[in-house]
Amino acid sequence: MKLTNGFKVLSDSRLVLLSSQTAAVRFLLPKLVLSDASWNGGWLAECMGVANHQMDSRAIHSRLELQQYCSSLLKQHGLDAGTSLQLTAAPVVHGGSLFCEEVRGLAVTVVASAGVRRNAVWAGDLASFEEDPNGEFIPLSPGTINVMVFVQARLEASVLPHIFTVVAEAKSDLMRDRHVRSCYSSRIATGTGTDSTIVVSDSQASRKFTTANTHSTLGMAIARATRAAISEALDHEAASVL
Repeated sequence: MKLTNGFKVLSDSRLVLLSSQTAAVRFLLPKLVLSDASWNGGWLAECMGVANHQMDSRAIHSRLELQQYCSSLLKQHGLDAGTSLQLTAAPVVHGGSLFCEEVRGLAVTVVASAGVRRNAVWAGDLASFEEDPNGEFIPLSPGTINVMVFVQARLEASVLPHIFTVVAEAKSDLMRDRHVRSCYSSRIATGTGTDSTIVVSDSQASRKFTTANTHSTLGMAIARATRAAISEALDHEAASVL
């Protein structure tokens, strides 16, 4: 379904559409988050929010400009400075999608935005950039599949990185089924070169999980929700060029 303002992703948290370019979730209580987002990525033990923002990639030319841009954006929207922020050139609000999978009392919600026309890549294609020793290259190419996974349960620390694997497998399989070609070779793409994933565990939930492997109910729910959300976001992208 299209992104819906106020959609409940966790027991205490709702999706908020802050502008036509930005979608966010503010947490009333801190959450355990694992993120590879452009801003405030990594392990966040007491995260208060996550966000996805569509930007003009030409606006950033250095790490300092990235810091200024992200800090200003969070402040503008009243988001916590520690918010994990995804960046993309793909439409976030008008082209984004969400899907909630409920299995035996377990709720998993995936929010996704997607753009593959200019940046689809097969993992193993020839590199298109090399970061300099000063780390000044900011890879923000047009495209990106950004995924947020919200699990209404307490997850052991080892489960969060495993969810990254499940998301990657579901995404790669979807690219194959949709015959999305790499922009850099003749192969079927496995994603884009700038994909991002955020996984949110509800630290206050009563239910607990110790695994998300694809034999498990949790792994199944995440894979199905991820596939459905990305697929619809890609449909929105395709419709935008018709």
